[in-house]
Amino acid sequence: MSVKNGKKTIIFISLVIFLIVLIPFVLGMIKKNQVAMSSYDKTSPVRVGEVTLTVSDLTNMSGFYQGIIGLQLMKMEDNQALFTADGKTPLLVLEEEKDAVNRPIRTTGLYHFALLLPDQKTLGQYLIHLSEAGYLEGAADHQYSEALYLTDPEGNGIEIYADRPSNEWIKDGKGGYIGGTYQLDTLELTKKSKSEKWSGLPADTRMGHMHLQVTDLEKSERFYVEVLGFNVVAKSDSHLFVSKDGYHHHIGMNIWAGKGIPSPPNNAKGLKHYSIFLTRTEWHEVKDNLIKKNIQFEEKEKTIKVNDPSGIGLQITYKK
Repeated sequence: MSVKNGKKTIIFISLVIFLIVLIPFVLGMIKKNQVAMSSYDKTSPVRVGEVTLTVSDLTNMSGFYQGIIGLQLMKMEDNQALFTADGKTPLLVLEEEKDAVNRPIRTTGLYHFALLLPDQKTLGQYLIHLSEAGYLEGAADHQYSEALYLTDPEGNGIEIYADRPSNEWIKDGKGGYIGGTYQLDTLELTKKSKSEKWSGLPADTRMGHMHLQVTDLEKSERFYVEVLGFNVVAKSDSHLFVSKDGYHHHIGMNIWAGKGIPSPPNNAKGLKHYSIFLTRTEWHEVKDNLIKKNIQFEEKEKTIKVNDPSGIGLQITYKK
């Protein structure tokens, strides 16, 4: 081998070694704070279904959810009312119990349920509507979404939000997304309303996520991840977010009211149960997991009724 060819070989080998060292480093730096490359598909199946609340005054609460939230009354009979956005899919069920008591603050249950709007224009209309009606209690920019907060007449927390395009969600390098609670640019959001007046919930509104007040995050994580098959997307000493399909969160949980808090009385106002939708394969896997973990549940046709470790009721259904 000539000296000239030998130098070329050495240079080539050195370049290969350099690239072997450099590429993982560069990829690691990109991954550390990257914009999501494989973004969440907003046409992914709905994962959270209707929310059922126990109420003490069905007439008053029905008026609120129609007049202020913009839901349509789908059906009312005896002590129950069903509400929808599209005229056929129930999003909220109210069940009246005349002897219902206030839920103690330091008990498990609903932190808020979250209605997902199709766009920021509609959220801007809601911002104006809720402000004028005197119901807006808070607003926040979570980076992946913009949100408005309020409480219904019986103390149930509600979030109304719109997602930013999923290709703008920033990954945290751990399989989740970088979120936070920052000041919402209400002026900019108002501009996006395009001066169109609020006219209720759009037909393509869905139940975006649930946020629960739980008794133990470790037990909750084992249940929602190991048994129900959700993925952790955010986690700290005081909160846990899980999802499917790469969403920022379908179920949020916190222990901000304290660890080890009890369940509320059976006749307490608030969350009675909520629904989760799975594929048929996922549903059967969950059923097998419940049996293996010796967790009690009821099965009726294609619905599993079960309580999570905090005593919160779930109805798990599969869609064909």
